[in-house]
Amino acid sequence: MDNQKPLSGYRIVELATFVAAPVCARLLGDWGADVIKVESPAGDAWRTFGQTMSMPVNEDENPAWEIANTNKRAIAVDLKNPHGQKVLHDLLQTADVFITNNRIEALKKINLDYESLKEKYPRLIYGIVTGFGENGPDVNQPGFDSVAFWGRSGFLADLVPPGAYPVYSPAGFGDLAVGTILCGGISTALLKREKTGKGEKVSISLFGASVWLAGLMITSTQSRYQNKYPKERLEGNPMVIPYKTKDGEWVFLTVIEYDRYWPALCKVIEREDLITDARFKTRLDMLNNRAALIPILEEAFETKDIAEWLTRLREADIVHVRLQHLREIENDQQAWANDYLYENTFANGAKAILPSSPIQWAEAGALPRQSGPLLGEHTQELLEELGYTQEQIEELKNQRAARIR
Repeated sequence: MDNQKPLSGYRIVELATFVAAPVCARLLGDWGADVIKVESPAGDAWRTFGQTMSMPVNEDENPAWEIANTNKRAIAVDLKNPHGQKVLHDLLQTADVFITNNRIEALKKINLDYESLKEKYPRLIYGIVTGFGENGPDVNQPGFDSVAFWGRSGFLADLVPPGAYPVYSPAGFGDLAVGTILCGGISTALLKREKTGKGEKVSISLFGASVWLAGLMITSTQSRYQNKYPKERLEGNPMVIPYKTKDGEWVFLTVIEYDRYWPALCKVIEREDLITDARFKTRLDMLNNRAALIPILEEAFETKDIAEWLTRLREADIVHVRLQHLREIENDQQAWANDYLYENTFANGAKAILPSSPIQWAEAGALPRQSGPLLGEHTQELLEELGYTQEQIEELKNQRAARIR
């Protein structure tokens, strides 16, 4: 492996399923670490999830699997079998980081909780993802991002008009956010270990991350400040909402510096009379009279097509965007110009557009992408690296302690 990569020389052992924790390990692999994914002989259930989103889940084409599992090697062992447990511990002896999202009570049963491992492997960084945290009444509750991240935080209930159907939870969004944040914590723990020689536990939960990411809204709604959610359209900030254009498109404004940009916006919409309107003189005046201003702006934006508004707003240096659809991103030239997307070729020769990991390196460059591993694809290879003889490998296979392709 290229030793110029930021995490070259570090080994990550991942015992995790679905998305949040595996995405963290995938990113560490993108940055040069040797990532080993440990699965049961039945495999991570995420291998078959893509079909719920109209994607294939075959061994030769599995795009949902790729997003969370590129740049990894895979070993399949049965942790209910003592021989399988020994293989995992042999891996941990070589590891710098252990990442898991198993429930704490399940980890304790097989002595893979932090307290059990820190004495055996004092330099090990232990990263864990939970649904709701490691304390409190819901500590052992299962939680996917739809429940623990989106549902528990208030996002689904409050980001719609009052009485409307709750937001359809964006698939994997909270998981990818949590996995990305955890990467920062683990990297920092590795830096700490360089100074102290000691391992560390790094913990994050889907619920905790959602509280952090929704922090402005959660803080403002407390009884002291009484900001209100959900909001009717006329209760929103007129400077930070979308407006429908003549051709049925939507343009989203984000005017944060009101005093600076309000006159420019009035000129853009050809309503310079509003510049001196006492109802909108200051930001506070504007907010107090939002119910009057929003219909005025709606009427103005409905007079022209989206293309003209985009040109006018850009020339006035007003922050804006045309609301895109998810299906349009694969052709977004800004995304391609910055390598936010890449074309992946699957084993069957099919091609698909996938998202790149978000962190980019000026000097280290991009690590060549290794496709997400097949179930047990590297079991033989990794056992040999650990010093197992062929006879011992056959015995593991006979004991059904490992799946070897």
